[in-house]
Amino acid sequence: AFSKSTIMLSRLHATAASAALVTTALAREDVFPVTKPDFRYEEFSKLDRLQQKAATEQLGYTAITWNALGLADVERKGWDYLTTDEQIGATQIGFTKEAWDCWVDHYSSAYWAELVTDNVASQYMRLGWTQESWEGEGERPSTDGKWWDQLSDDEKKAANSLCYFKTNWDSVDMNPNDSYFPYQFPEFRYQPWDELSLSMQNTAIGLMNYTEATWNDLGTHIAEKNTFLNLDSKTREGALELGFYTHSWNCFMNHYQAYYWNSFHSDLLIAVETLGWTEAAWTNDIQSPPLSESKYWTDLTPEEKAAATRMCYFEETWDTNLYPTLEDFDISTAITPEGPLPQDINLDIYETTGYAGRTPGMVAAGKYIYNASYRTVVSSTVLGVVALAGAFLFV
Repeated sequence: AFSKSTIMLSRLHATAASAALVTTALAREDVFPVTKPDFRYEEFSKLDRLQQKAATEQLGYTAITWNALGLADVERKGWDYLTTDEQIGATQIGFTKEAWDCWVDHYSSAYWAELVTDNVASQYMRLGWTQESWEGEGERPSTDGKWWDQLSDDEKKAANSLCYFKTNWDSVDMNPNDSYFPYQFPEFRYQPWDELSLSMQNTAIGLMNYTEATWNDLGTHIAEKNTFLNLDSKTREGALELGFYTHSWNCFMNHYQAYYWNSFHSDLLIAVETLGWTEAAWTNDIQSPPLSESKYWTDLTPEEKAAATRMCYFEETWDTNLYPTLEDFDISTAITPEGPLPQDINLDIYETTGYAGRTPGMVAAGKYIYNASYRTVVSSTVLGVVALAGAFLFV
């Protein structure tokens, strides 16, 4: 069978960036063959204790891998490939075999002949798949690298038949985030090596092949030049143990440098274009980079700072020549991961797209809560109602 991790790789290359777009209405109604398990699209902390226990102890989820759709190893298995204990755990959470195979595995662990027998192959064919591409002997279809909003109506209907909709196709990030960065701020990664716990040092050395020098000098480790899903399994395991996941690694460690141009979409596309990048410059090392690349952080415009912030840069990581190692960082004063947006960062450039699933005006002081029933964003200072197409707003 075609590996689900391979199927998802191209799409997550694009969707590790912001996945939720602010819209006023749904363009079409989703219709699914199996009832949607709404609990799977709840943040881990919203599950009851029995569900959390079954998820962690029997299915191997962590809060992070539950909140990052498609990340857990168990989600790359069809029901019949689960162990008896895993099937019991999935049942305790609320899954049936039909719901798991459609909503979690999307039939991707099946062989092509099985897809044909189960009348599923035709839906994948509408998305551009063939037997050859499914079995790894041909190129994956263009739909595999598209965001939901880039699919045609017919492609969306086919995806619905495989239990995809905007939220899980775009791999929306449900991990809580109370910072003005697009994803959880990995503060541990900006601690000098000698301030890490022994267990973190052992993980960084043993699983990720870091040294004190490559840890303290950001961007020099070969792993940081790759996207999360392109890391080898051992390195990815170490990154997860430290506290990274797809979105936070791709943004804070790689800054999307390994992305193809056509992976940029929505607010992330606005970010790279605001910094002056074009497709030709991004893909061609011969062409000169934009002027923003030669500016210090303080010389960037408020719009350029907003663009850099969307790519998880801040002053120390932008001005690498002024702050060559972590010993030169002072994140307690240079940036404030929690709290109000700095005055000189203008997120209004994302007014039409949203900012990593949020409305720009709500990225301010206070903590935000997603209300699944009313699509409501609530903070201690701001209250607003936003119509979203399947977006999870954990700010």
